[in-house]
Amino acid sequence: MVAISPAWRRIGGQAAARAKDPGRAARNRDMGGSRSGPSADRGRAAAAGRRPGRGALRSGVAAYNPAPDPAARRPPSPHETHSMLGGIRAAQSTWIGKALTTLVFGVILVAFVIWGIGDPFRGGSANTVAQVGDVTVSTQAYRQAYQVELQDLQRRARRAITNEEAHRIGLDAQVLSRLVSDAALEDRAGTLNLAISDKDVARKILADPSFAGPGGTFDRGRFNSVLNENGMTEAAFVRDQKQVYLRREIIEALIGGLDAPVAAVDAVHRYQDETRSVDTLALPAAAAGPIPAPDDAALSSYYDAHKGAFEAPQYRKLVVLAVTPAGLAKPGDVSDADVRGVYDTVKAERFGTAETRHVSQVVFPSEEAAAAFVKRVRDGQSFADAVKADALGDKVVDLGTVAKDAIFDRAVADAAFGLPADGTSDPVKGAFGSVVAHVDAVTPATVQPFDAVAPMLRTELATSRATAAAKVLRDRIEDARASGKSLSDAATAVGLAARTVDAVDIAGNGRDGKPVEGLVDGPDLLKAAFASDIGVDNDTIATRDGGTVWFEVAAIEPARQLTLAEAKPKVEAVWQEEETARRLDAKAADLVKAVDAGSQTLDAIAAPLGLSVVHVGDAKRAGATGLPSGVVARIFDVPVGSAGSAPTGPEARTLFKVLDSVTPPLDPDAPEAKQTAQRYAASLQDGVINDYLGVLRAKLGAKVNQGALQAASGAGY
Repeated sequence: MVAISPAWRRIGGQAAARAKDPGRAARNRDMGGSRSGPSADRGRAAAAGRRPGRGALRSGVAAYNPAPDPAARRPPSPHETHSMLGGIRAAQSTWIGKALTTLVFGVILVAFVIWGIGDPFRGGSANTVAQVGDVTVSTQAYRQAYQVELQDLQRRARRAITNEEAHRIGLDAQVLSRLVSDAALEDRAGTLNLAISDKDVARKILADPSFAGPGGTFDRGRFNSVLNENGMTEAAFVRDQKQVYLRREIIEALIGGLDAPVAAVDAVHRYQDETRSVDTLALPAAAAGPIPAPDDAALSSYYDAHKGAFEAPQYRKLVVLAVTPAGLAKPGDVSDADVRGVYDTVKAERFGTAETRHVSQVVFPSEEAAAAFVKRVRDGQSFADAVKADALGDKVVDLGTVAKDAIFDRAVADAAFGLPADGTSDPVKGAFGSVVAHVDAVTPATVQPFDAVAPMLRTELATSRATAAAKVLRDRIEDARASGKSLSDAATAVGLAARTVDAVDIAGNGRDGKPVEGLVDGPDLLKAAFASDIGVDNDTIATRDGGTVWFEVAAIEPARQLTLAEAKPKVEAVWQEEETARRLDAKAADLVKAVDAGSQTLDAIAAPLGLSVVHVGDAKRAGATGLPSGVVARIFDVPVGSAGSAPTGPEARTLFKVLDSVTPPLDPDAPEAKQTAQRYAASLQDGVINDYLGVLRAKLGAKVNQGALQAASGAGY
């Protein structure tokens, strides 16, 4: 789908097809709800297109639902209905009665057209999601914007996202906030009597790069295509663009000329570009000295203080049966001829790289000029010398090292890929005039040899052929399960054997703390197994290669507190690690004091330990060569000339001394400085816009129809 400029996508996004919930539709019919579907949506959109005065939607937005009189909810009796209809017919027997009846029903009809048919349970109009001042956000506009954002989120996530998931991450609230802000700006534009002519709107649309064709100018076909893909008519788009441009006028008046102060840019520059040089010394655990093993009292005390760290997880005994094409595949049964046939078919696409060439081209104003240039080259002048002689340096276009299909002009591509290295083509009639192509170098196409990929292709073929067998086995196992057989018996019935996993925790580890090997689709299997229970008939798990995994929970061993005897090896290891870290921290602190006092140097500390001091001269806050981020952060916490230390693991520390600090002067014209200024200015402008919108929305009083919002987003809150 063609990308749409952010300036108008928020209004004119694609109206995606909406899934219908038959159950909900039935409930609506049972409760007397209004009909849904495209025709009803069009009716609501038409009603929402009118702009009522202030307070016109007050009853449709407020959450107040007074409890009705029970008697008033009683359905009329047949006698009452007959009397009511008779009264209406009697009133129409005279011309005065007819006039009054027509007037009453006319007022009712106009009310329905303007305010829509309210939700009898929540109150308000189903046509309106929100009202800000005199401007309304229609259900249709919200639904369209919401669907555009939801589809964009799904494309980025590469999976389907339900309305409930979107609600949990706040997508519906984000869309509503944006539309309410737009409505507030639209109301403000009306208050300021801002307007824009159709001629100006047309001029801006013609200049929009979203609708530019290959020549860089407005393309009517592209314009129509983009609008069709986004479910908009030209009239609707132009109407919406007017509001976009008016909102933009207000925003530009707010932030126009709001640039980043030089002092702020300089402060950011000094923070980011300060470079420190340091000497570093990595202290290993051995620097802490020998640490004696803890006695039983120390272990018992540590265990009692940290019991939560010494628990056995819940284990489950599983019976698992996996039938997958990969498991059934027999590569040895695939013949060499079959493998060779597949290789010959796919070798260029899968195992080859296309020929590439470094191509330059020159576009000439006429065929005669191009022919004269080629003649000089053919007479012995080099391409580069001919370019220089004709002062064509600014006319040479370097296409780079490209494959043939990467060159836009097919005629130029054919000519260039028919040349030898250092070859120049004859004049070519290209898309933009007479072209001469030149090839500097040729990189031939390559293909991996058959022997290198044959084992992989053989396995793929065997797996593909086993897919049908896997489906047959799946059906047979399901039939056996349906007849009441256990998973083990069902596996035996088809000539397979189910696997019993005696104990596995949710992380996939056995009692020994090591991963249980061979679990097909392990993460999905464990997630399902730990959500199930003993005796439950579980859903199967579909594997990515078209296989199936069945499982039963045979036993559950609850999580429990380990005794000191059971946990002793782990308790001792953790105690030893923490004691080493504690002593190393104390040692590093003493060494830092000694270095700062001048009684020690890093070289003197390193020598008896057999270590080396490493100099790092490029330490910036963003990082430094060979140093973890925690050490770099600590380096910038101490003054120049001082020492410090930082942990680099549970049993290691890095000792350092800051030798120097250099910050280059700010160059406002440097690309980095310009980017910093742009980012800082954008942050300032965003803050001003958000503050203004907050005040404006509070002043106008945004009213939200929660019932219509929920219905439009499809999320059940």
